[in-house]
Amino acid sequence: MVRLRKFTLLIPFLFFLINIVLRWIGIEINSLAGDEPYSVYYAQMDITDILRHMKHGNNPPLYEVFLHFWIKLFGISEVVVRIPSLLFGGITAAFLYKIGNEFFSKPVGIVSGLLFTFSNYATYFSHEARVYALFGMLTCISFYYFLRWLNDRFEKKEIVVFILINAFLLYAHYFGIMVIGIQVGFAAIFSFKDSKKIKVFGLSMAAAFILFGPYIPVVLEQFSVTKEKGTWLQSPQGWPTIEYMLIQFTNSKKVVYVVLVIVGLAVLLNLKNIKLISKNTWVIIAWFVLPFFGMFFLSYEVPMFHDRYLMHTFIGFVLLVSISSLSIIKFPIVKWLIPLALVFCFIFKSERNIDNGRHSKEAVAKVQELRKENTRIVMYPKYRILCYSYYFNRDRFKNFDAEFGYYNVLEGFKEEDFYGINQYSEARIDSTVSNVIFLMTDGGPKDELVGEFSKEFKLEDTHHFPEIIDVFEFVRRE
Repeated sequence: MVRLRKFTLLIPFLFFLINIVLRWIGIEINSLAGDEPYSVYYAQMDITDILRHMKHGNNPPLYEVFLHFWIKLFGISEVVVRIPSLLFGGITAAFLYKIGNEFFSKPVGIVSGLLFTFSNYATYFSHEARVYALFGMLTCISFYYFLRWLNDRFEKKEIVVFILINAFLLYAHYFGIMVIGIQVGFAAIFSFKDSKKIKVFGLSMAAAFILFGPYIPVVLEQFSVTKEKGTWLQSPQGWPTIEYMLIQFTNSKKVVYVVLVIVGLAVLLNLKNIKLISKNTWVIIAWFVLPFFGMFFLSYEVPMFHDRYLMHTFIGFVLLVSISSLSIIKFPIVKWLIPLALVFCFIFKSERNIDNGRHSKEAVAKVQELRKENTRIVMYPKYRILCYSYYFNRDRFKNFDAEFGYYNVLEGFKEEDFYGINQYSEARIDSTVSNVIFLMTDGGPKDELVGEFSKEFKLEDTHHFPEIIDVFEFVRRE
């Protein structure tokens, strides 16, 4: 009995360890690209400067503050800055098991842990130096302690942990408010008659918001700006958009429909006994359904439905699918057929080396290879300068501009004949320039800019780096 208990306690650690080992594979494959260099760049600054710059960013500053201390110790190599996300993913797997095991059954815990472990979606964000793996971990831990409170297992010492986790959650991502909202709703539904219990919950939530208080004006300003100016995303396209997101969650289109059949069967078989569905199950259903479909429909007004913004819903999705797969067949041993088949589907479609489609390192290597005397390197758009400075000249990347963000980097590279532009005139082409290497690193007026360069230069060759980078070689016309 003692050995069995020790093994049970060991299982969460095993999930953590397996996730770390499996996801270590491929962590160095992708270029540091997209928004990763921005997190690393600003994390080099002092805390006060990080907080000042992050007020204008898409996310609150918790991740960059954490990364600040991490890189002070370990540096800014691609692998080093991604290790925190790797660790956050491993901890999430452990807490997924704990939620399943403590509030449903050990099989639910095991299946949930396995689905997460072999999820390409989870792997992708475990390989990215951004906030999303941290956001997923904090969401999972927050719901774990909420369920402990809901099921009267809350210990006094856990109140402080619950408060801090929810405060960190709010400081990690603006959508943390959705997680808090679901918990407040279920607290009101299931425990409103227990005044003592509600008081503990209410005070813990109040304390979390007090800790978050200094950032509330920033949140209100960001929401106001977003409502007025919109976002960089497009509105959803109905079912194809939902299907695409579910493909991200399940590794393939075929597995999406396997999951839909499993969940559909679970709903049909339990529909007659809907009153017997436990409050814990309702929490898991809401955890996925409310933010996932809520964000989908809201995105017709303010687009926000994007895979990287759905990490908090993905954790609930994994638990919901696990519970559904184990609720269809009731007979011992045989009940494992469906969940094991589902886990096998995830494993079969899982990948270790997931391409992020942003080959900036390879693009920079090509530019350096093509570079000759009197060559002007021009890059569009200029805000992508940090992605490329990381590989062009690491010292310039480290020489951050605490006052104006990346202004020093942008201006400093002009000394190396490397210009970031948003329009052609900023390239400052003159008679001393014999060759131009033009990097198109994002969506934008590619044809227009290539046309402008072609007036004075002949296009010699084009090099494409999937998914979005093009390198154009120009030589001055005779």
